[in-house]
Amino acid sequence: MEPYEYTTLFKFETSYWWFRGLHAILRETLRDAGLRSGLSILDAGCGTGQNLISLSENNDCEIYGFDISIHAASFWPQRGLERVCVSSINEIPFRERSFDAVVSVDVLECEAVYEMAAYSEMWRVLKPGGLIAIVVPAYEWLLSDEHHKAVGATRRYSKRRLIDLLNTKPVELIRVTHLFASVFPLVVAYRVLQPYWKRRASDAPRSDLKPLPKVINETLFNVANIEKRFLKRFDLPFGSSILAVARKAD
Repeated sequence: MEPYEYTTLFKFETSYWWFRGLHAILRETLRDAGLRSGLSILDAGCGTGQNLISLSENNDCEIYGFDISIHAASFWPQRGLERVCVSSINEIPFRERSFDAVVSVDVLECEAVYEMAAYSEMWRVLKPGGLIAIVVPAYEWLLSDEHHKAVGATRRYSKRRLIDLLNTKPVELIRVTHLFASVFPLVVAYRVLQPYWKRRASDAPRSDLKPLPKVINETLFNVANIEKRFLKRFDLPFGSSILAVARKAD
């Protein structure tokens, strides 16, 4: 991930509709899967740390995190985070069976990540019976030269690819669902039209995180909130992201 993108991430993570919607979905999904107050959660690849703050809301869990980037780490003191460190998800610096839940959001797709090693490490540090929640971007054909270069990503996933990865370890799959189906047509249209927008070849690549008018941002968040209620009962057949939740076999 380009260093300047961490500044963008820190700026948008507390207000942008996508992050707010996703963090709320993760909190409710983990709670519905049985995560209780007082347990320990690891955010593997926590970025600038807002997801850690979100996961601690209303459940009083012990939260831990790490990220490979020193640029991400520079923002942790501003969020008041203490149980965090700089490390790679390919070699997680915690003992086996340390956590009741491990969460990873938009990490497996990164070029520096060896997905099998990363998943094996997340599984290793998880207690038997613990929960693992992974979010990845969906559909290889949605790869964007500029966005994915800016965030260091080289792959996107299908449900089958993610399920096959999870099943390389003894787990019980709880659910695998797409996310953000309600705005998926907008995402596809943006990706299709993006190559036709002129930009100078010398410009540094930038992610898709751009300021939105407040009314649009709040409208999209409200749409994601409605979808969150639907997700409590049903899995979505399509969407721009995929969420998988599994339980480590005893």
